[in-house]
Amino acid sequence: MSRPRRVALVLGGLLVLLLLVASLDDVCAGRRPTAPTVQLSARGEGPLLAGAATRVLAVPLPATVAGYGVPRAVVRTVAFPVKARALFLEAGGVRLGLVSLDVLLGDPGLDAAIQEATRTLQLSDTWVAVTHTHSGPGGYASNPVAQVAGTGLLRGAARAAVVQAAAGALLDAYAARRPVSLRFAEGNVPALVGAREPPQDVDARLSRLVFEGQTGPVAQLLVFACHPTLVPRPPDGLDADWPGRLAELEAERGNGVTLVLQGAVGNVSPALPEAMAGRLGRFVAELASAADALMPVPVPSALSVARVRVTVPGPDARRLVPWPLVPLADNVLCAAAPAEASVGLLRVGPFVLLGVPGEPSAAAARLLETSAGAGRTVSLVNGYLGYVETREHLAHGEGEAGRQLLAPGFLDALAQGAAAARAALP
Repeated sequence: MSRPRRVALVLGGLLVLLLLVASLDDVCAGRRPTAPTVQLSARGEGPLLAGAATRVLAVPLPATVAGYGVPRAVVRTVAFPVKARALFLEAGGVRLGLVSLDVLLGDPGLDAAIQEATRTLQLSDTWVAVTHTHSGPGGYASNPVAQVAGTGLLRGAARAAVVQAAAGALLDAYAARRPVSLRFAEGNVPALVGAREPPQDVDARLSRLVFEGQTGPVAQLLVFACHPTLVPRPPDGLDADWPGRLAELEAERGNGVTLVLQGAVGNVSPALPEAMAGRLGRFVAELASAADALMPVPVPSALSVARVRVTVPGPDARRLVPWPLVPLADNVLCAAAPAEASVGLLRVGPFVLLGVPGEPSAAAARLLETSAGAGRTVSLVNGYLGYVETREHLAHGEGEAGRQLLAPGFLDALAQGAAAARAALP
């Protein structure tokens, strides 16, 4: 046997031994469920002020494209602008900053950097939501799981560009604040979406909340759920997919800065066939028409926020890898996955939004909304911990069971946090 081969065998044996040793200890064994902890609770009295603004995510090119696994595409141009869109709300000393980013996943480190960059605004709470575009920039997330799952290796310049755009948009929104009134409407758009895995159970609601200034709309929130996978892959360049196009079209139509928030997106895909010519354009046009057809009615102005921290279970790799690799995968994932997460409740007028750091299915979102007393669940807010399914679907391998990273108690932990936030919401 040649010397190089002997060395290779020795190194291979050592690697196998190392992997076996790494599988022996349960890294997550120390995680114990604890009662949810209320981090903040505030109610704003008096007139409602709102301001909105946008900034381009000036990520250096060439750029890694987030989404779809490895190898990740690298592009040298921007096919459709990716942006940060921000809404600033204030009433009676309560200040909320809501920013929507045309990126794939959230990241706690990114959120903390945005909060630090906007510290002068003295925000009561900050919501960093993402549109979940699968053709947006990568390289901005520091969490190892996020990097492997979809964003690619961290690049300092890409991260700085996202932070600067988000913080800049929030600062601009604060500077543009003015008195507003509220209008609200909700409908359904079932023809555009469907479940990618049985059962065929999706949330097709379209919610519209308009912040009306003296001379017209300052901003609006549109809540709808659908994976932004309409851009062909690999993309020709960075692309905001349907949420960015919808936001731009609504702004062109005089509806102010539009923030598109993902509803219960976990199991929702576009219903239009991939072979359809102009599929992306048709999806955006029909969704915009549905939004504009809603007739928002005046509702009372109010602003309340609550945030609760919860402990979450460790990963459960049984659904993700062959059984001999489960202990090792659990340990590797547990070392990188956060042990805590936060859920937030936001009441604007009569509309109550529950923000969660994951992608709940429609069934999971219904349970969460019941626990929170919320009108809608907003996915991918303030971090990312993967898919969220019901225990029933997990037990039967249905829905997004094959994609949930954490153990079945994940939904239970979020529901407990949602209930605690409901109790704490003024």
